[in-house]
Formats: sequence, C-alpha cells, structure tokens
Amino acid sequence: MSWTGPAGLVLALVGLVGGVALGLGLRSSPPRPAPPVASIDPMAPAVPPAPAPNPALAPAPADSAARRAAIEADIAAEQARLDSLRQARATAEAELANLRQSRAAAEAELAGLRRDLAAGRRELAAAQPPAPPQQLGAPPRPLRLPETVATAAPGQPRVFIHLRAGSTAAANAAAELAPQLREAGFDLGEARVVTATPSQRVVRYFHGEDAPAAARLAGRLGRGWAIQDFRNFEPAPSLGTLEIWLPDR
Repeated sequence: MSWTGPAGLVLALVGLVGGVALGLGLRSSPPRPAPPVASIDPMAPAVPPAPAPNPALAPAPADSAARRAAIEADIAAEQARLDSLRQARATAEAELANLRQSRAAAEAELAGLRRDLAAGRRELAAAQPPAPPQQLGAPPRPLRLPETVATAAPGQPRVFIHLRAGSTAAANAAAELAPQLREAGFDLGEARVVTATPSQRVVRYFHGEDAPAAARLAGRLGRGWAIQDFRNFEPAPSLGTLEIWLPDR
C-alpha cells in the first residue's frame, strides 16, 4: 500500500465532516422573511411620474448678468441704428418733396415758354410778307414821298417802304421817315401800298450781305423796330434791297 492511501482517506473524512456541519448550520438558522408586496388599489388615481428636471429652470450661471448686459447693449445699438434709418428716410422724403416741387415749377415755366413760343410763331406768321405782286394781280401802288436835298451814296442799299392801303397814319409815318432815311445816306425807293402788313415795325433783308445794312437801318429808325431774315423768300429781290413795313395804325 502506497503512502497516498492514508492521506486521501483523511482528506475525505475532513470533507465529510465539514459538509455535515454546514448542513446543520443552515437548518438551525430561521428563514429570512420576504419583503412585503404593496397592494394596488385599481380605483386609486394614478400618481404621475416626477417631472424631469428642466435645464431652463436650472440656476443661472455666474456670468448671466454679463450676458444680459451684452444683449441689452446689442438691443440698444439696433434701436439706435433703426432711429438713424428712420431719420435718413425722413430726410430723403423731404428732399423728394422738394424735387417734386422744383419739377412742378420747371414744368409750369416750360408751359409758359411754350405758350410764348406759340404766340411768337403766330405773330411771325402774321408778319409774313404778302404774296408776290404777280400773284396779287396788280403791283403795289407807288406813293411819292417828299424829296430832300440829300442824295444816297453810291453802293448804298435801296430801301422800300410798305404801308397798308387806306391807312392815313401809316402814310404820315412814311412821309416822316423818308427825309430821315435820305439824310442817313440810304437810297429811298418809292413807297408801296399793300393790302396787309405785320403787327409791328420791321426791317427785312433778303441776302446775307445786307444783314449789317439792315441792322444799321433799324438802329437809325430808333427803338421798337425788329429785323427779319427773309433769305428764304422766293423770288428774292436784287442784292442790296431792304424793306420797311409799317403796321396798320
């Protein structure tokens, strides 16, 4: 028999004794009571669960006052910017109103100028020369004017006075002008009696070379005389011809 036989027997006995002791100890201890189970009343109102904590209701951090001050500063800056924009808008509206008023004044002035231009055109149309003598059927009747001692210088323009037939005032005015023109050195032709005359005193020239002489003649006659450019008139009289037209007075 080997040496392991008695040792294994001893170990087996020790394990048996320990198992018996453990079983006896468990049997001798009283059983632990189970926790009581709460009874549930089906008629009792349901208890709502506790609400979850709201982060918004949590205590504010330490820097909330600084953030609030920054937000209030931004609001104040935006309000100031809005006030500036409103003031700029009011200024722009005032300038627009002034521009509209200036435009209305300019349009009124333009309308007045157009009326004046239309009146001038009507007056100019009324001052147009009558039809050529060959179209009227008979040439204008010559009117002999009083002679004077002075004579026209060579090369001076020849002046013809036109006056309305039957106008005694125009005939007297022509008689008064004749000596003045001769004394000024103009070559005075016979006066012509016509059926229509312009509404104002005019001096007409028919060639560009005669424009300075027409201006000199109008200056000699005095204030109230107009100069008319008739270079487009057909048929044009000979070079150096000037005409004086007396209105019907």
